This record gives sequence, structure tokens and C-alpha cells, in this order.
Amino acid sequence: MKPRVFPAFVIGCLVAVTLLPHPALGQARGGGSTNGMLREAAGLEASGDLEGAERVLRHVLERDPRATGALFALERVLRSQGQPEAVLPVVRDFLSADPGRAQVRLLELRVLAEVDSLDAVRRRASAWAADDPSPSTYRELVVLYESTFGVDEALELLRRGRSATDDEELLAFEMGDLLWLSGDARGALAEWVVGVGDDGSGVAPMARRIRDLPDGGDRMADDVIDRLAASPVFARRRAAAALAVELRMDDRGLELTRLVADELGGRARSAFLAEIGDRARELSVGGVATWAYAELGQDARTPAERRAFDERLAEVSLTAGDTLAAAEAVRRIARSYPEGSTDRRQAALRALRLGLSSMAPDALKESFDGFVAEFPSAPELDELAAGVARALQAHGDPEGALAVAERSDGPRSAAERAYLLLDAGRVDEARSLLTIAVEGLSPSDATGTIRLVGLLGRLSPGGAETLARAVAAAHRAELEPAIALLESGEGAADDRERAALLAHAARLAEDGGEPAEAARLRTALLEMHPDDPAVPEAALALARFHASSDGGRSRAIEILEELIATRPNAAIVPSARAELSRLRGTP
Repeated sequence: MKPRVFPAFVIGCLVAVTLLPHPALGQARGGGSTNGMLREAAGLEASGDLEGAERVLRHVLERDPRATGALFALERVLRSQGQPEAVLPVVRDFLSADPGRAQVRLLELRVLAEVDSLDAVRRRASAWAADDPSPSTYRELVVLYESTFGVDEALELLRRGRSATDDEELLAFEMGDLLWLSGDARGALAEWVVGVGDDGSGVAPMARRIRDLPDGGDRMADDVIDRLAASPVFARRRAAAALAVELRMDDRGLELTRLVADELGGRARSAFLAEIGDRARELSVGGVATWAYAELGQDARTPAERRAFDERLAEVSLTAGDTLAAAEAVRRIARSYPEGSTDRRQAALRALRLGLSSMAPDALKESFDGFVAEFPSAPELDELAAGVARALQAHGDPEGALAVAERSDGPRSAAERAYLLLDAGRVDEARSLLTIAVEGLSPSDATGTIRLVGLLGRLSPGGAETLARAVAAAHRAELEPAIALLESGEGAADDRERAALLAHAARLAEDGGEPAEAARLRTALLEMHPDDPAVPEAALALARFHASSDGGRSRAIEILEELIATRPNAAIVPSARAELSRLRGTP
């Protein structure tokens, strides 16, 4: 068979094709933008064509030796090929064109360390420090030195840096960190104290280091603060107070804040107190914040300025749980407004609300009388009278409570008078008042009140008296004795009344934030009085309790199934069926 002969032009085409460059390199030499070629290289790298990506990146760096993105991408590609050292010549070309790029210098040192060219690491690091003997250079180098050569050589590097910068403060924190790692706690402490600086600017990094120490660094914190507080330099004593606040050392912070404030005057004192007070408020260091704002308020130049500080003081006091101090601050705010103004009324109302749980009975009555005298037609009077009456009742002053409640003819005050009558055993009068009050109460309050009125009317005199005493006790926040009284069934005429009292005890427990206790009482109701009319409602509530509890879903389903089977005509059954359907559909 004769060999096949191709025409000359075909042979020429084949030769031309074989001499074509790699597509990626051809595109790169086509003069595309740097960003376009970087995107192309990234695509090649993502597809696994590392050699193609390398060619494109090298071409970018040939055109622009200072293309940082291309350099770091090339290092990554070469590392993926197992030859990170191949990037070193390119790095040197880069640094020849732009020797000031710290991140590129670090890249070079990192690669040299990886390939165990440790002498080269030292030489190149020394050259960098000679070119730029700034603190930032040594901070970059010390991390590499500590991981490559160990703590001792890293410390020596920092000592050279300190000598070069001629400022012991600048590298003190880094020096202290290394000393701590080496086990020299005393040396670390000394360096960290230096690092705070004569201007006190190092408080934040100092606090961060102490917080990162084992057990929160309590002992170290005391030592650092003691040294700063004993310094002859005022800024360092001020830093001691700020550091105590940063570390949430309330008592020590207050002590030092007072000492620093005593050394200041005028605007400098106000600026210091505002700064440390605001920081203490952010960190919930209540003692420092409260004292600082109280001092600022006394020094305020205008009513508006005093109000601003009192608002902060009230906020801090509430956060710390000191409602009495908060109420006093808000009362000062109220007094700063013109008499009879809406702003004054709102502030006075707020102060009274805050004082309900903390003011002594006489002070509370005096504040209420003052409010009524100034704002006799205030729309909030009914709500306020009811709140004050309830507070006085809780203090064991029913006569004072009744006197306050009678200052308003609104529905809430009427309800409070009714509870006082219930406590006194005057059930019929109380029922009449509650019936009148219902029309003005909110829907949620009205529902419970209507239920109570109806139950009081259905019970025998003995049962009604027991219910009245229990309801009044619960209203005074004496939930436990109220439940015990109802659970005892005292005064009940028969089992049906005992069941009704038990069912109401469960409702009181639930309203009082004791769902587990309510569930216990409802369980007892179902076991002891299974045929009582109160059972369906109690069973549904009990099922919902179990459904919301861990591992209680199956028990909830059992309760609902029994309720539907035994009480198919109960009004509550449609809701029970919906609840059961939901639970069965829950995985």
C-alpha cells in the first residue's frame, strides 16, 4: 500500500496549529486587562488547570511586577502544585520594584521558613527591620519569629526593636505577651503596665489581656491597677480607674473614679465623669455610673442638661434593680418642667409607677396626694390610684389602700375597692362593685372578673367566703397561701364546690406564673372529681401544658383522647379536637 501524500497547504496548516501557544497564554498576550486575566486565572485554578493558571499569573506579573493580587494567587497555585519556593524569585522582583509592601515581605519570610531556609529568614528579616525600623515592622515579625524560632529569639527580636525605636512603651504589650508564654508572670506584668502608656491609651488592650488570662486574671488585675494607681503620672492614675471599669470591678472602680475626679475641676472633671459614666453604663458597672451621673447632675448648668443626666441615672438604677434611686431621679426630672405641663405630668406619673414597689407607704401616699393636687383631672388617675392602692394593700395598709382607691371613680379603682371588700369578707358588696367595674376593664381583665363574679354567686356562703379570702390574698401576691386555702376546700358545701375551688386555684397559679403548679392542681381535679363540669376546661389546659413540655406529647394526646371520648358534647371539644389533630401531625 502506497503511503498517503497530503497536499502542501494541509501540511502547512497542521504545522501552524502545533505551533499555537496555550489558549490561556494566548489570551493573556492578547493584551487583556489585569482584572480580566486574574478572573481567567481564577477560573483555570477552579477547574484544576493549575499550569494554565500559573502561566496567566506569571504573564500578569511580567507586565506589572507590583500586582499584589496576582502574586498571592501565584503563591497559592504554586503551593497547590507542591512547589511554594518557586514564588521566591517573583517575590524578589516585586520587592525590587516596591520594597515597602509589608505583606509581601511577610510572604517571602513565611515561604522561606516553610522550606527551612532559616538563615535566610533571619537575613531578610534583619534587612526589613533595617529598611523600616518602625514598631509595626517588629509587630509583624514577632509573630513569625515566635512560631519559627521560639519565644527566646522572638524576645530578642523585640529587644532589638525597642532599642531601634527608642520607646519602651511601643512594644511593651508584645514583650509582655512573650514573657507570659515563657512563664515569667512578673516580667509580663511589668511590661503590660508599661504598655498602658503615660497617656493611658493602652487601657483597652490591657483589659483584653487580663480577661483572657485563666480565671479572668483577678489577681493580675489587682496588681496592674495597684501599680497604675500608685503612679506619679496623673494619666496613669486615670487609666487605673478606667481599667477597673473595663474589668467590671465596681467597688474599686468607684473608689478610683472618685480619687481622679477630686484631682480635676471644671470642664475637665465633667468630661471625665461623662466618659467613665457612659462606659460604666455600657458595661453595667452600676456603682460607678450612678455616682458619675449624680455628680454630673449636680454640676449641670441648665435644666435640660440636668434632665439628660437624670435620665441616664434612672436607666442605670433600673438596670441595677434600684427602683428607689430611679424614681428619685425621675422626680427631679418632673420638677424641672413647668408646673401643670404635660411633660411634668408624664414624668411625675413615671416616678410614681417606679415607686410602687420600693417606696414606703407614707412616702407613696404623699407622692400620690401631690400628683392628684397638681393634676386632679389626669386621664391616668384611675390606673394610678389602682396601682397605689394595690401597693399599699401589699404593705399591709388596707385602710390607706381604700382611701386612695376612693379618690377615683374609674373601673380599675372600683376593682381595687372590691378586692379590699373581698378581703374583709363583704362578698355581696364586692360582687356589686366588680359587676360595675367590668364594663370599663380591658377584655383580658374583664373575662377573669366575670368568671369570678359568677363563681362567687354560685357558691354557698362558706365557699364564697373562702374564695374571697383566697382571691384577695392572690391579688396581694400571696399566691402560695391563696392556693393552699382553695385546695383545702374550706367552707365548701359539697364536692362540686370543692372542685370549683380547686379549678380556680389552678387558674390563680397559671395567672401567677406557676404553670407546673397549675398542672398539678388540674391533675388532682381530674383524679378527684372526674365528673365535674370544670373538668373539660381543666383537661384541655392540662393537655396544652404537657404538649409544651419535653417528652409530654404522648401524655397530652392521652388526655385529649379521653376528654373527647368521655365528654363529646362539651363546649370545649372542638378546641380539643383541633389540638389533638395538631399534636398527631407533629413528628
